[in-house]
Amino acid sequence: MTSTAVRLTERPGSRGQIAHAFFGLDLGDEQLDALQKYFVYYSEELELLRKGISKDSWQSKGLPVTTYEDIFHLVDVLRHNHQSRRPELRQCLTSRFRTSHVTGLNRSIDLAIRLWLMVNTQDLEFAGLRHEATSVQWDDENTLEDFVGSLFPHSRWQLTAQSNRLSPFFTVAFMQDVCGLRIQRTTSLHDHLQLDRFRKELKIFPYKCHIKALIDSHGSGNAKQPPLIPLKVLRETKLSLDLLFPFWHSRTVALLAKEKQDFHEHGPFEAIRTLTLSDFDHWRDRLLDLHEEIFQAPPISWAQLWRDRRNPQQFWTFWIAMVILILTCVATVATIIQAWASLKALGVSSRSA
Repeated sequence: MTSTAVRLTERPGSRGQIAHAFFGLDLGDEQLDALQKYFVYYSEELELLRKGISKDSWQSKGLPVTTYEDIFHLVDVLRHNHQSRRPELRQCLTSRFRTSHVTGLNRSIDLAIRLWLMVNTQDLEFAGLRHEATSVQWDDENTLEDFVGSLFPHSRWQLTAQSNRLSPFFTVAFMQDVCGLRIQRTTSLHDHLQLDRFRKELKIFPYKCHIKALIDSHGSGNAKQPPLIPLKVLRETKLSLDLLFPFWHSRTVALLAKEKQDFHEHGPFEAIRTLTLSDFDHWRDRLLDLHEEIFQAPPISWAQLWRDRRNPQQFWTFWIAMVILILTCVATVATIIQAWASLKALGVSSRSA
């Protein structure tokens, strides 16, 4: 086993140690390989601590967390004090890190949350380091549990029988074909399914194996506390990825290969892809926004118009009318040419006479 006393400026410790410290799981090589994208994110976050125009502007400046062992300890403190406020957590950490510097301790706590839960808790001055992830700030008034819970509110909307059912075409591949929807990967779970209507851009949190690890940690004998992110949020996130990126759909497979994403390859998968919005509580409003934008927006090109199958009756009515219009135009042109040829022939006959 690699020592956890290694400094953060050196290569991370073993993947198994990270999985055990964060999720309470002892994973085999195959399971650790499935988490590879998460471990890449983990390393990137540590590298970002030393990014800036000068060392004085680095996040690592004045950071009391200096080793991987410090991070593992901090995550353990957060896990066992999830109903504490930030000042209380700082007090718990003061003796270990031998500092009472508020900013340094706050940034250490933020780092632990980012690495553990993949929620972008970040000072506003460092918000630009992860341009694809929205920065959120935890204040001193709310408990950690209340803060994390507030990031995933319950739906505001009640559903009718008609609005509860999603179209079978409700896949990202179809949305891209018909409406030119673009996908942006986000490293913050809080941003999942966030739609930018102006840019036609949808944020997707693709770290499905990280979600599964958090879910599994809830039932692990090694995890003494449930995950801070509600289990229903985690399960809905996994369900939404299976909804928008069905693993059996060839067009989806091609799209994800193009985007260099492989999360659809990792199970377990739901036996039946849900098309029922009531299965979602925390992500329902964002799914409704997406459904409204896609299924009410017109195609923006002829190619998209040809692939649009949202309303079969309207699709065939339009193209039949288009064929009739083309045939009418051809017939009109042919009539004009025939009339012109007749007039020309009549003129030649007149001159001959």
